[in-house]
Amino acid sequence: MRRVLILGAGGQLGRKTCDVFKARQWLTFGTDSYAAAKVEADRVIKLDPSSTPELQGRHLLAEVQAGLADEKLDAVVNMAGGFAMGTAADTEMIANTRSMVESSIYSSVVAAHAASQVLRPGGLLVLPGAAAAFSGTAWSLPYGTAKAAVHHLVRSLADVETSGLPHGVKTIGLAPQTLDTEQNREAMPDADRGSWASLEEVAEQLEAWCSNPASVESGIVYVIQKAGGLPATYEPKQPL
Repeated sequence: MRRVLILGAGGQLGRKTCDVFKARQWLTFGTDSYAAAKVEADRVIKLDPSSTPELQGRHLLAEVQAGLADEKLDAVVNMAGGFAMGTAADTEMIANTRSMVESSIYSSVVAAHAASQVLRPGGLLVLPGAAAAFSGTAWSLPYGTAKAAVHHLVRSLADVETSGLPHGVKTIGLAPQTLDTEQNREAMPDADRGSWASLEEVAEQLEAWCSNPASVESGIVYVIQKAGGLPATYEPKQPL
């Protein structure tokens, strides 16, 4: 049986990702700091949202190791993230930046460390990027800054000789543009949904990549593209 750890498993994309992996006979370990009650993985790992990232990372690793016994994971998928607006003049910009650092950067660092210990050689690590982070985001400094840092992690972790990951492990980023979620439908009722990727098709692509890491290039961020209601495609882009 193949095994996957999904971080951010309580979010909308995280839950759908759990569903798809479980349906395809993966043993799923799921964790979420803020929506643990919504996680529907085979093994749910609860993290204390008031705890430090260091303690969360140690607890997560210990729980995964206990659940695996002498086995290894085939994939680590981080779907944690979030979104926060803020220009330099906004009073909440600093607080929003801290929130984005915690949700996107800390979760990705925790995922990378877990992968270094329990991911099999030749496995796959997926981190949460963003299409917006390939250019300036003056309208949202917290979001763009955090996601650009995740892209840097993707590029850096691809060097497995010095990054500390097991031999042959590949690291990629997944960069959505607009996903078809309830929140986006409410926020943009008049938008063209034909350009919105569904959670189902994105989760299915993640499972396909994790089943066959040879199909992706390590160190690349895959930007989700969709138009005219056609199936989503995934454009490989080199992180900045």
